[in-house]
Amino acid sequence: MSYIGKEPTFGSYPSQLLSGNASTTSFTLTHGAANPAALLVSIDGVKQNVNAYGVTGTTLDFGAGNAPPSGTDNIEVIYLGLRADYVMADGTLGTDGLMRTNAQTINENITVPTTTNAVSGGPITIAGGYTVTVNGNWSVV
Repeated sequence: MSYIGKEPTFGSYPSQLLSGNASTTSFTLTHGAANPAALLVSIDGVKQNVNAYGVTGTTLDFGAGNAPPSGTDNIEVIYLGLRADYVMADGTLGTDGLMRTNAQTINENITVPTTTNAVSGGPITIAGGYTVTVNGNWSVV
């Protein structure tokens, strides 16, 4: 299938079920979101307006002035597309994030596009059956 722009990274939207207890207004999300519009939130099957909740990193907050949800698995959060580079945040070291980490084995097919520069910390091993195609630039330091 042809696409205008970048081909979609995910074929489905990950979701998460949360349980309210009639007093908690903040919940921990599996994935972070950049803003409330990056999530589709429903309570008991009723879609919530993006102004009814906030999101900071991995915290979903219904805030003061809103009735705390109650029930078992009654809050559904659908992530409307995760950033393709999301995992990079997990590789940050140091209080100022000055160091990044990466795995030592490539276990997937990767293509570095013509207009892209890529960098990895070595040594790097490419597992059997996988390839790295470099059309742009890839530096292993």
